Amino acid sequence: MRALLLAFLLPGLAAAEGLPPLEDEGFAVKLRASWVPAVVDAGPVDPAYQMVVENLKGTEVPKSFIDAAFTDPAVAVDTKVVELINRPTESLTWEEYRKLVLTEARIAAGVKFVQERADLLKAVSERTGVDPFVYTAIVGVETTYGRNRGSYKVFNSLYTIANRVPRRSQWAGRELAALLRLCLREKAPPMSVVGSYAGAFGFGQFMPSSFLSYAVDFDSDGRSDPYAWPDVLASVANYLVKNGYKPGETDFSSKGSAYKAVFAYNHSDNYVRVVLELRAEILKRVSQA
Repeated sequence: MRALLLAFLLPGLAAAEGLPPLEDEGFAVKLRASWVPAVVDAGPVDPAYQMVVENLKGTEVPKSFIDAAFTDPAVAVDTKVVELINRPTESLTWEEYRKLVLTEARIAAGVKFVQERADLLKAVSERTGVDPFVYTAIVGVETTYGRNRGSYKVFNSLYTIANRVPRRSQWAGRELAALLRLCLREKAPPMSVVGSYAGAFGFGQFMPSSFLSYAVDFDSDGRSDPYAWPDVLASVANYLVKNGYKPGETDFSSKGSAYKAVFAYNHSDNYVRVVLELRAEILKRVSQA
């Protein structure tokens, strides 16, 4: 049983027959795709607004869309975001961070995730060459396999960082611009996107710019859906490959390409170490099942 399951998951075997059905509503449905922004004369003058306007010059995003987003009554500075962005969990010591993240519950849920989605993981790994336990561990750390997606309005998180956290303001302005591009494409109200205090969203917790750059339509339904596992896992794997992961990599030490690629996903050595340790624990238990 264990040998069969492992062989089934590792890259390089025969292609999967098909993929499981989507497990969540489509992105556009979740974000109320029928929303259409009102046209206003001008947006408010604030640093975040000015950065977004500058970043979106010459793009497909009309100024009326930007103005509508920034004049939404729900736009607000979230002081909790400022507090959290200044003390991220990755800044904990390794021992503290490991204890917080590498829990028995997360490991067990990862084993179940792998066993229930063996077909999908096999298909994604055959196409990308990425070890399935690596991207499984990433979504395990990011959202506990889709269970904890965050409850912050992504627009307000980025708006707050752009206006209240000087060292991250330019970055947040670029991400806000990317968020508006994504929302225009999906015909979605910017305030409907919910995620982390840092502005990441979906099962894989992509930042808006990363989603635009790396998201994959793996299930061929016409959109890259951050809440559909085929697209999410393939998108995470694609991100890793585009950031240096060598297909077929077997070295998961700090010298291997997997370490460097996961570091690109989240610039924290603690994060990379816990992802790769979670990978090893899930693999070990699947092997023993």
